[in-house]
Amino acid sequence: MTDPKPDNSELAKRLRSVTEYVRDCERRVNQGEIMDLEGLDRNVVEICTGIAGLPQEEGQALEKPMSMLIEDLERLADTMRVQQDKVASDGKKS
Repeated sequence: MTDPKPDNSELAKRLRSVTEYVRDCERRVNQGEIMDLEGLDRNVVEICTGIAGLPQEEGQALEKPMSMLIEDLERLADTMRVQQDKVASDGKKS
């Protein structure tokens, strides 16, 4: 038996949860923590697939929160690159 397709409210809730997680990860990376992001990509893909399966008007309602998640993911990637460069440069000084 297959799982039923997620509805708009379930996807919106998952989208908020993943967005909050990404923002928390960015804060923690800025503090020098090393984060394990295993599974994040799978969650984002599942949300995107779910949104794509919604009727057009329901999917459009999630367009802005999805755009915000994409911006947060890009900012997290940038933050991780900065921290990686910082660690690499600190390693060269030793």
